[in-house]
Amino acid sequence: MAALLALRAGWRVTGVTLLTPGALPEQARAVCRELGIEHRAVDAHEPFERCVVGEFVEAWAQGLTPNPCIECNPRVKFDLLAREADTPGASAIVTGHYARVRRVGDRWHLLRALDPSRDQSYMLYRLSQAVLERLLLPVGDLDKNRVRGLAAEAGVSAAERPDSQDICFAPEEGAVALIAARRPEALRPGPILDVEGREIGRHRGLARYTVGQRRGLGIGGPEGPFFVLRIDPARNALVVGSEEDLWVDRVRAERVHFVGEVHAGPFDSTVMTRYRGTETPATIVWEGDGATILFHRPHRAPAPGQSAVFYAGERCLGGGVIV
Repeated sequence: MAALLALRAGWRVTGVTLLTPGALPEQARAVCRELGIEHRAVDAHEPFERCVVGEFVEAWAQGLTPNPCIECNPRVKFDLLAREADTPGASAIVTGHYARVRRVGDRWHLLRALDPSRDQSYMLYRLSQAVLERLLLPVGDLDKNRVRGLAAEAGVSAAERPDSQDICFAPEEGAVALIAARRPEALRPGPILDVEGREIGRHRGLARYTVGQRRGLGIGGPEGPFFVLRIDPARNALVVGSEEDLWVDRVRAERVHFVGEVHAGPFDSTVMTRYRGTETPATIVWEGDGATILFHRPHRAPAPGQSAVFYAGERCLGGGVIV
């Protein structure tokens, strides 16, 4: 639909598939035939393995909960697409992300999609000004049903295609199978500890768990239910506690990236720490490439490795990786 809308807007469009594990070039090629546009494929296996898959596996092995799309977008996907847009006769990048881009003065802002249930600005917060200034997001002004309806009206076969999965490179068995194949030590059983350090059970491998998780712990009792509070790879241990223990008043983030203006001092925003998660008002105090996020009310279960992304209304201000 992004390609079709760009065609209707008068652009000359070329379809590009980045060849990575999980890519579907045949489907992309078929859509391009239907639309009557050129299609080409670009080999992205090496940067994708280095920047996305390899780092994802290592982060899981260290007890983190990474979001591979956030790393892929600036370092692989849009880096390679920008190079394609540098070829003679090309000028812009068009994708089907649900978000919007707007120029304000001499800066480009990243905005939420009009359909809040589909918004993907969280995934794009690390994009540079150089990418945003040439990025077209035609479905960001539409809701998902309208997108599918327009595709059906146009007779595009992809109209009924299921939504894409979150981790495109994981095998059918899921991310745990990938971790097992590459870092099997992350699936060694170990102790489950309460907040006092007492062993109250055994886990089935740290890669099976994330902060905030309740199911799959296999423990109960009068002090339960229990939730994962921390993952401790040094001791191969899970630390668990009550629902109340999940709520925090601050987190630390590093590798902070701002979209547009860089704030000179502390500022207020709402903060989301998981894709499509709860937003909580906070004050952001940053120095260097790190920030302390002081929530105005307790915030539930931020997980190291995920991103804390800052918003002011419809505008995405930037974010950083939770440590």
